Amino acid sequence: MIDPALCLVRPAATSAEDVVRALARLLHGRGHVRDSFERAALAREKRSPTGLPFPGIAVALPHAEPEHVVSPAIAIATLATPVVFREMGSPAVKLSVSLVVMPAFSAKEQAGAGLSALIERLQDEALRARLVAAEDAASLAAALEV
Repeated sequence: MIDPALCLVRPAATSAEDVVRALARLLHGRGHVRDSFERAALAREKRSPTGLPFPGIAVALPHAEPEHVVSPAIAIATLATPVVFREMGSPAVKLSVSLVVMPAFSAKEQAGAGLSALIERLQDEALRARLVAAEDAASLAAALEV
């Protein structure tokens, strides 16, 4: 179940770093991640970009390794103005991302399977459209649950 307290609808963000920091702080504030999570997620994004070039609405899945996680959770942000993330597998390619989903997985096995499942779900163009159309945190959380 997605916690609406971990959802940001159109936050003021001008960069990928802004969004990563905001979502990491939400996860930290709810006790899901360690103090090191934000720094680790930013470092990981530089090392291994997470932008996905889905048609219509590009998505990014910034995250950190399981050792920075206390309990599993997902934070999500929709952006009124897209920010630039580099593409997963093609770091030279820059994507304008409007949807950022930050999973926090507490076990390596869970992380691999969880990321794959999340990517598979986010391939659904109608789901991405529902997510970015959400008007408030509760609607955003509910759209991801469906």
